[in-house]
Amino acid sequence: MRKQTATVLAAVSICLVAAVASRARAAETAPASEQGDAEVVRPLAERLLGDRTGACVLAAVIERQQVRRARVCAGTREDGPPAWEAALEIGSISKTMTATLVAGLIQSGRWSLDDPIARHLPEGTPVPRQGDRQILVRDLLTHSAGLPALPPGMPLRNPADPYAALTEAGLLEALGRTTLASPIGEQAAYSNFGMMVLSLAVARSTGGDLEATLREQLFKPLSMQAFIVPGPTAPLAPGHASDGRRAPGWTITPNLAGVGMVKASLADMTRYAQAALGEGPEPVVRRLALTGQPLAHGFGMNWMRQAVQGRELLLHEGGTGGFSSFIGVDRPGGRAVVLLADTSLADLGGLGDLGLALLGLDWPVSGPRRAVSTTEAQRQSLAGEYRLGALRLRIWSAEGERLMAQAEGQAAFELHQDSAGDFYPEGFSALLTPLRDAGPDGAVSGLAWRQGGGTSEAVRIRPPMATDAVNALPAGNPAWADWLGEYALTPQFSLRVLEQGGRLMVRGTGQPAIPAAASGPDRLEVSAVDAVVEFERDAAGRVVAAVLLQNGQRLKGQRR
Repeated sequence: MRKQTATVLAAVSICLVAAVASRARAAETAPASEQGDAEVVRPLAERLLGDRTGACVLAAVIERQQVRRARVCAGTREDGPPAWEAALEIGSISKTMTATLVAGLIQSGRWSLDDPIARHLPEGTPVPRQGDRQILVRDLLTHSAGLPALPPGMPLRNPADPYAALTEAGLLEALGRTTLASPIGEQAAYSNFGMMVLSLAVARSTGGDLEATLREQLFKPLSMQAFIVPGPTAPLAPGHASDGRRAPGWTITPNLAGVGMVKASLADMTRYAQAALGEGPEPVVRRLALTGQPLAHGFGMNWMRQAVQGRELLLHEGGTGGFSSFIGVDRPGGRAVVLLADTSLADLGGLGDLGLALLGLDWPVSGPRRAVSTTEAQRQSLAGEYRLGALRLRIWSAEGERLMAQAEGQAAFELHQDSAGDFYPEGFSALLTPLRDAGPDGAVSGLAWRQGGGTSEAVRIRPPMATDAVNALPAGNPAWADWLGEYALTPQFSLRVLEQGGRLMVRGTGQPAIPAAASGPDRLEVSAVDAVVEFERDAAGRVVAAVLLQNGQRLKGQRR
């Protein structure tokens, strides 16, 4: 899946922070690495060598029984490549595997594409509908059910592992209070929410254990060692953020994992691609062939169907917090491509251009993004203040030819430029692209901020400033002084209460500060996210803890 940034206390869907990230830049000490078939190595090397992310990519080009492999690393981080046999997170390519289980249910006569999904969920589950029109299986397979990208109010206890706290019951409860964003079946809008609902329905219809069903119906017949929940000896490669830092793996309640949590090796994915080409055990080949048939809105059963340069392709990309993936299948032409990267590249465009080129299309491949120095003119053109959702973002040119940025209520961070003309922060993963006015001057009027697989536009609201001093925050308001501080609600998530510009604010780990208002003795409300915070005192009258009340949950944290 593409990484989606969900927040417990946030007014926008991106996290523009670096407070808990390491300040060290990726070391440029490891030698570049190239292994494998020369014809496959060449485009990988053109794309990767010297890339600032340090990414390593494992590739396979499959033509029926002939397989050509390659492994290429950028060489700009300290750790080496993943082992050939290591498993990597394949993200949303997992959705196509879930579709093979749906195909099996349809072939057996137990399901049909026109079944209301409510029929395969626990009895009494409230499912949104529009009059007599219900959400059907085909609507979920084509992302046209009108569901949002993520369940409303999805709990986020650890921003680095965003789906870990979501339970089956929590998913179904969120489904019951969801308002559909568009008419069912009329337009596609990519929804991990919808695929988690479908994943759970499949698990319930196949014995109650999604991983066991995938193992019996797909992995074992294809001799794949793929898995959802790592075992004690599972060879899982480490993942990386786009700035080269190690990134933790993603986890989820196993029966929801059909959305994007399968881990697989290059050999596993090669066998899967061969089956998609028609080579392999006949039952699996038939189910995969059914998943590729056209349904609606450019989709098969979770496969994206695209006609490119006269060729009918089945495609899917995947991305998690530390990995990227691509699969492309040209069944009429007898060729498929698999790419697995140990780095999150969603904000940088993913692996699609490289995959299409390796499929034999006349497709340009972007070059490596190398770190470059900024000029004074470039720094001054960006300097100023911008509105990014509910945040204000300030950029200024500092001493020592540095370009600095600071979001409202957050720590300042340094921006660096790469050879593609984009800027990236030090200490966390994101990408900033200047948006320039037409004309000879090309003044910067805004910014595109890419983070977590999504893009937001920032509009300039103030011209460059004359000073590079960061505005000092005012002294604490005595009426709030007892509450100010940080409260550890979980081992990974803290809530900070602060005063900014004379206003009371709260900020969760990895999230922007948002306004709050005192609503009673030792109680504040955060209306933007429908939350309440209550404070507890000890016998001496000192505030020692805070309790967050939101979406029916109660989290208590001691003051640090």
